[in-house]
Amino acid sequence: MSAIIGHIDTLMNYDQSVDYNFFTRNPDFHVDIVKMKEAGIKVAVFAVFVESRYKPFFALQRSVQLIDRFLNLVENSEELELIKDLIDIERVLESNKTGALLALEGGEGIFDESALRIFYRLGVRMISLTWNQRNQLADGIGELETKGGLTLLGKKIIREMEDLGIILDVSHIAPAGFWDIVNITRKPFLASHSNAMSLCKNKRNLDDEQIKAIANTGGLIGINFAPEFLVNNKSADISDVIRHIDYIREVAGIERVVLGTDYDGIQTTPAGLEDLSKLKNLKKELRNNDYSKEEVEKIFLRNWLDFLQRVWR
Repeated sequence: MSAIIGHIDTLMNYDQSVDYNFFTRNPDFHVDIVKMKEAGIKVAVFAVFVESRYKPFFALQRSVQLIDRFLNLVENSEELELIKDLIDIERVLESNKTGALLALEGGEGIFDESALRIFYRLGVRMISLTWNQRNQLADGIGELETKGGLTLLGKKIIREMEDLGIILDVSHIAPAGFWDIVNITRKPFLASHSNAMSLCKNKRNLDDEQIKAIANTGGLIGINFAPEFLVNNKSADISDVIRHIDYIREVAGIERVVLGTDYDGIQTTPAGLEDLSKLKNLKKELRNNDYSKEEVEKIFLRNWLDFLQRVWR
């Protein structure tokens, strides 16, 4: 069964090891092209994450460096294809290639609409306005005490994103900004790698009202495999991933559940999901937990395709 995953931090692997090679199996990291093929990945969202030491003054430069790294991967590979629109999605689904969709995890490099349009021309098709900190667009989840939402620039950027067809990701944004987004957006949006707060009291997770609000837009919630987002004691296995899938299915509907993973951006993984190649274990356990073949296909692929049709058509 084919799959789409909504958030990986694989571009950072080159900074962690001089020996990392995306095109060969590397046991020290969660993602490489070999594991992607084994997992049947048709599209993966590659995050551009700017580390705190570059913010705020060198965020744009670091973003460009990482985008250049991403484009070099795609342009020098016969196995990857840049995803920019529905035509690219259709072409990848009919081929042996793997699609690579470029995302910004934090909008620190977006100083106005012109910067956004340049990022779009470079291939960016998904953006989360913040990481955990405050920036010029909004407050991140690490700024809960301020109760700050979107800035005026943040609102302008969202309107331009919708006009361009850039997917809006609300993972990492503070609650006030989340509800500002609900009030101004015209298109579905997603939380690419967040779980249910009712099951795990991590501030990065979503409460029931947020889950319902995303569902009401026709949006998606991508399950995060980080143990600290799954269970309060920080020790997790596949059953804990399924608990969150069960819960979001109950609150929002099966059509809203997809896989985020956060592979290569998390320190530890649930037992049984040690790297991307182990996704087959999740498929098996979902079927063992009375999920139909059609429901598993929705979680792994169909919900993503339906969402992209609504955002990009």
